[in-house]
Amino acid sequence: MEKFNLAPVGVVRHLEGKTFLEIYPEFAEAIEGLNEGDWIKLILWFHESDNPERRKILKVHPYNNPENPLTGVFATRSPVRPNPLALYTVQIHRIEGNTLFIDWIDAHDGTPIVDIKIFVERLDCPIQREVDEKEVDIWGARQIGGINLIPRRNEHLDELEEVKPEEYTALIVELGEKTTYLNAAELVELINALNEIYEELPGEIKDKLKSLGKSL
Repeated sequence: MEKFNLAPVGVVRHLEGKTFLEIYPEFAEAIEGLNEGDWIKLILWFHESDNPERRKILKVHPYNNPENPLTGVFATRSPVRPNPLALYTVQIHRIEGNTLFIDWIDAHDGTPIVDIKIFVERLDCPIQREVDEKEVDIWGARQIGGINLIPRRNEHLDELEEVKPEEYTALIVELGEKTTYLNAAELVELINALNEIYEELPGEIKDKLKSLGKSL
């Protein structure tokens, strides 16, 4: 069986009633782009559950309560599993250098951090999806300020003859962890509204935009 190497990028710390993520200096640049208030997916390695005996345990009593029936670990959040990975969704409350302050979590002090990913409602709460992931045009996505604009693929136009603009989801808009969907009619309304806002900009600003090649 192929083996994988995981390099911890930091550790969880509990100190003086505070919980924070201490990111190692060599990974500090990876923090850039995270902001206070952001929600993140935190992937940890439960090192205290990492031994040959515990890795062989494939069924547990959920919540460590013997009154609960034995259940396969893949159907639980138990720390005892073949690979003792742990997954948390937490909010960043403060960032100081390479330290991210979060709410309390039950990981022990010194627990290795395997990875951090931003929380994306569209991906992490798939029950709310309006567009099948295979129809999302990731390569055509644009990031403007803190907004992600992700268009829908249009490879099945022959199937859309009977679909009304109000029924066709055309654009996915992500702002932080929040996701909203615009149908084709709403997309046109948005474009018109943005054009109106642009026209109301001071003439001096529009002239400077033109000199930068950013005018409409």
